[in-house]
Amino acid sequence: MGLQGRPWNDCKGQEKAALRKVFDGLKATHRPAPPDPMDEMEQILDRIGIIDVK
Repeated sequence: MGLQGRPWNDCKGQEKAALRKVFDGLKATHRPAPPDPMDEMEQILDRIGIIDVK
C-alpha cells in the first residue's frame, strides 16, 4: 500500500482478500533462520553471571 502512496488500511473487500492470500503464501514459503547456538550459550553465561549480554 505504501508503494502505491496509499494508507496502510486503505484496501477493502476483494483487494484485501487477494493481498491476504499473497501474504499467507509468502509467509508459508519463508521460514526464519535456525537459532544461533551461541545465542543460547551467551544467555546461559549471562544467567550464571559470567558475561553481561545486555
